Amino acid sequence: MFDSERPIIQIAYAVDDIKKSAEMWSNKFKIGPFYVNEHIKVENVFVNGEEGSFDHSSAYGWKENMMIELICDHRIQETPKNSHTTGLHHIAWIAPNFEMERLKLKKEGCTEVLLANVGHRDGMKFSWFYPGDEINHFYEIYEDTNDIRNFYSFLQRESRKWDGKNPIRNISDISG
Repeated sequence: MFDSERPIIQIAYAVDDIKKSAEMWSNKFKIGPFYVNEHIKVENVFVNGEEGSFDHSSAYGWKENMMIELICDHRIQETPKNSHTTGLHHIAWIAPNFEMERLKLKKEGCTEVLLANVGHRDGMKFSWFYPGDEINHFYEIYEDTNDIRNFYSFLQRESRKWDGKNPIRNISDISG
């Protein structure tokens, strides 16, 4: 099993309906606001080591010191184990050296089930690893970019000033 010194900055749950789930999480756990991003554009996708495709939507919120992601995998070619289940989907961290982190995870026996770039071929890289049945959820690593750090900071700031109103928002409404 992989042992990481990286802080876990996100926990993600697989859901069937991100808006309905975000509403429930907001009401039950007072998390908000959630920012919804539907059919997120990804490029340069590899699933289980082969060129593939991946279509997913997510809602992002913040609780205390961690992002809460609600993720719906609409379609992933050659579905990796655990991708379409409900419940815990992955934990995530930012990898200061993305390629070294990928190699380290592989050497530790984790199977890379998804590798992609956000938005376009030169966008931020992210990868999912399956560490085995003992953990039974993915690890996700992000390439360390200003964009990802700014997004996390934005969500944290928004959660601190959130008044409980308008708990579900569209990510395209974020200005600047």
